Amino acid sequence: MTTPGELPLPAPRPPSSSALAAARAAMQAEATTSRRSSWRAGVVRGAGTIVGLALAVAGVLLAVGACTLDFLAARSVTLASLLTVGVVTTWASLRPGGRVGRFAALGLSAVSAGLLVLSRSAEVASSQPEWVCTVSHVAVGLAPAAVVILLLRGMAPNRLRAVVAGVAAGSTGALVGELACAQSRSHVALFHLSAWGLVALFVAVVSSRLSPRSYAP
Repeated sequence: MTTPGELPLPAPRPPSSSALAAARAAMQAEATTSRRSSWRAGVVRGAGTIVGLALAVAGVLLAVGACTLDFLAARSVTLASLLTVGVVTTWASLRPGGRVGRFAALGLSAVSAGLLVLSRSAEVASSQPEWVCTVSHVAVGLAPAAVVILLLRGMAPNRLRAVVAGVAAGSTGALVGELACAQSRSHVALFHLSAWGLVALFVAVVSSRLSPRSYAP
């Protein structure tokens, strides 16, 4: 005879064979699914957003007569360097591993930023306050910033990765500056590069506060 504290518990019901088969099939499908191209697809989305926005802004400015093809030709070197930075930093930030590549991408970004400043000469008068460039560049960079933040959530948290992704997003505003602004070196150094840095900081801070959806390297 058993006491109340020693009453036997009912045995757990074993799962049905169909449930076991469904679970086994789901695990096998996940194990055999190739994910090698996922980060490459992210590069296409991130870099495509940056390049697409730059082309859209250039098209609008040409359509309304705010810039000319000759003006774009004169800025071809800096525009090409920024487009390269946007693509390379996006690739470096999302590529698995690649710590050396990320530092190299940051070095390329620094060279491009220096080129932006050194390529300017005499100041051209503007009817707008100088801080308008900073605000507009940050605003333009928010769209690619949102894209790269979402992409970063699919990877293991990494501060260097986030900074490089932020530099990629911030290059969009710098591209807009080359398309629409003709002011001096000091203006570019103070109001353009600061916007670039603010977007990079925004991506790094926000991505560090979001819980990752994956811990892929």
